[in-house]
Amino acid sequence: MKQFKQFSEKIVFLLKKTNCLIIIFISIIMNSFAQINGYIKPGYEPVYNEFKKNFDKKKECGAALCVYHKGEKVIDLWAGIANKKTKSVWDKNTLILFFSATKGVASLCIAKLHSEGKIDYDKPVATYWNEFAKNGKETITVRQLLSHQSGLCLWDGSLSVTEVADRDKLVEKLENTTPYWNPGDYCGYSAALAGHYMSELIRRIDEKHRSLGCYFQEELAQPLGIEFYIGLPDSIGNERIARIEMNNPLKRLFMLNKSPKGLIKQMLNPGSLCFKSMTLVKGYNVNKRETWRIEEPSGNGIGTAESLAKLYSVFSLGAKELGIHHSTLAECEGPALHPKFSDVDKVMGIPLYYRNGFMKNGEESKPFPNDACYGFGGASGSMAFADPVNQIGYCYVPNRMGYDFPDSREGDIQKVLYECIEKQQ
Repeated sequence: MKQFKQFSEKIVFLLKKTNCLIIIFISIIMNSFAQINGYIKPGYEPVYNEFKKNFDKKKECGAALCVYHKGEKVIDLWAGIANKKTKSVWDKNTLILFFSATKGVASLCIAKLHSEGKIDYDKPVATYWNEFAKNGKETITVRQLLSHQSGLCLWDGSLSVTEVADRDKLVEKLENTTPYWNPGDYCGYSAALAGHYMSELIRRIDEKHRSLGCYFQEELAQPLGIEFYIGLPDSIGNERIARIEMNNPLKRLFMLNKSPKGLIKQMLNPGSLCFKSMTLVKGYNVNKRETWRIEEPSGNGIGTAESLAKLYSVFSLGAKELGIHHSTLAECEGPALHPKFSDVDKVMGIPLYYRNGFMKNGEESKPFPNDACYGFGGASGSMAFADPVNQIGYCYVPNRMGYDFPDSREGDIQKVLYECIEKQQ
């Protein structure tokens, strides 16, 4: 310890005239000794070590990990800085934006309606939403819409955050959108629109005409006692929300080799569907209350890792508490829905697979340990899913945007977790 202190003093002396370098050095020291909080069941210690490695070696800022196995919470960890500006530390009650992992939660809401016999995945969306049937959308099925095969990945122009919160303006935009390809021919990730379509579909089907955010709270969140919001209530203070650390654009360029070539090509082309999908909502700032407040089921769900792990755990065990029918669970667990032609996603430029609103495994992309798993990941590196084979509910969520795809921070933890589970069987 004495030698380390002497070494530190020498480094600080050498760098004291360069404030920037001093700050970097202090940041490295702090991350190397990040305090990991929470609980881990004996037998899962390698997962703890892998979680800690994200801070020690991968420069993680703040993160949380929770895993349920056969209904028991076996891992519940959190660590790091929740907000660099306020210097607040991550604690058990820290809430965090989940980005597109919200789509999985939205899809569970649709699944509940399916279980109640109120929606059929193979019927046209227009069966439930008459005004949807125009501009080439007449025959699009619910399954195609949820599985990103509808061609509805962009709308003309853009809307402001305020306009997105105006249901009349939003619905008009959704109804007038035209598919970018013949529905069913290809898949193409509807990054910004999928959640809005699901929300309006729910409003049309639900006898109370609730929005997706309200439906989720009353039908899933409150019965299970979990804290996750699609549209953050004003009663939740800003101090509880972790701040998202965005990518450094220059560093992003130097890290392009960590992503698939097809994805890089789409991201660097201003005319691509991928690039355009990033600018559909003007003024969308992931660290602003105005963004948190709106119901944006495609990507602004805010909650805890523990909540999503518990939610998916319930589904992995049969979801009896929610009255979910076994036929609906079979729909969630089924294989990816392949389009007529290529499995290469028209928006992302790489093979990706979906089913009924969930990410799924496929031949050239396997985000989960087995093909029955279903869930969704987010741009920050978040991932939440149900594994009905091993009866697992899993969630990892960081507040620093990653530079690699798939994100190794989450992927390495998932790998070690399943090695631990295999040893116990």
